[in-house]
Amino acid sequence: MYHWSPSRSFLTFTTLLVAFLAPAMGQTSGSKANGKKSTPQLRFICVTSLAEDQEVVLALSDDNGALVELGTTALRTSLVTDWLPATAGDLHLALREEKTLKSICHFQYPADTRRALVVLIANAEKNGYDSTVVDPEKAEFVKGSVMVFNFSPHTGMLLLDTKEEKVEPGQQRIIKPTPAENGMYRMMASYLDADGKTVSCYDRQVSDNQNSRKFIFLLPDKTMGLRLLSLPIFGDLE
Repeated sequence: MYHWSPSRSFLTFTTLLVAFLAPAMGQTSGSKANGKKSTPQLRFICVTSLAEDQEVVLALSDDNGALVELGTTALRTSLVTDWLPATAGDLHLALREEKTLKSICHFQYPADTRRALVVLIANAEKNGYDSTVVDPEKAEFVKGSVMVFNFSPHTGMLLLDTKEEKVEPGQQRIIKPTPAENGMYRMMASYLDADGKTVSCYDRQVSDNQNSRKFIFLLPDKTMGLRLLSLPIFGDLE
């Protein structure tokens, strides 16, 4: 014979309620996640800056050509900023001047990009910044890899572990080093001078981190001819 039990009835009611609400809750959380994932964002990779802790504004151009603020950040040399809200199309890096915004850098955010990295190089002659936009997903900038930029006028030679790579002026490369058993590898940089001779400018043993990515910038240097700047970037980029 069946005996009614208050605790059994409560468990049955709770089970039915959870079964009824679960699909709706799943749809809600999924739509929020998808919405967040599809929202364009960017991070600035500031290689060199015009001033230390320079407050700048990320802005877009409206239909009248006026700049509309999207977010703010502070720039300094060798900096990776936090994620900033973005939108596809013409974007600007600007300074506040009284009640207006003055553009000091202009770049295009691609329409089919969800996350972008914007590499900034100070241009003292223009009193602004030169920029390069990178889609890490399209560039296959995966964890454990190195993205190399040669911003110098020289042909750079870069040795990561045992393989030497040639990086021409203005070139951008993705390299995946193979560390030794101790998790270290050799990073050596040199360049070809006007006579075609190899000039060494950097030679170190560095540690590998398969959970992060790394930028290497080859920069012009008045004394050495070429200078290497290594800059890690952590966290997910997807």
